[in-house]
Amino acid sequence: MNQLASFEIDYASGLPVWIQVKNRIAYLIGAGEYAPGDQLPTVRALAVSLDISYNTVNRAYMDLEREGYIVTRKGRGTFVVERREVGAARATDNAIELLADDLIRTCSHAGMADDDIVALVEARLAHRALG
Repeated sequence: MNQLASFEIDYASGLPVWIQVKNRIAYLIGAGEYAPGDQLPTVRALAVSLDISYNTVNRAYMDLEREGYIVTRKGRGTFVVERREVGAARATDNAIELLADDLIRTCSHAGMADDDIVALVEARLAHRALG
């Protein structure tokens, strides 16, 4: 089963496509939709499925591997890893908290200060309330 089949890229979000793909996969792993040992779609298959560039998916996979979510085994595929290093403190985190952590990490990597991240979230909440 491909949990990414219903995923749609939001081109109006302003968030780069590779980060949207990365965030979705990290979310699915955190939510338990992909368990340790599960094989992810190949880079090429996911690119075709989402109608995006191979390089975009590859960049998302490389970042997920660097962050310890997945491992690529040459000739075998890409698999979800057991996240032992996450520790007991993270074991109680739910999928929403993992998504928030990923948002914070992504914003920090983009050079945003903590106050700017909070302001961004507040602005998005205000926008949602209006719309």
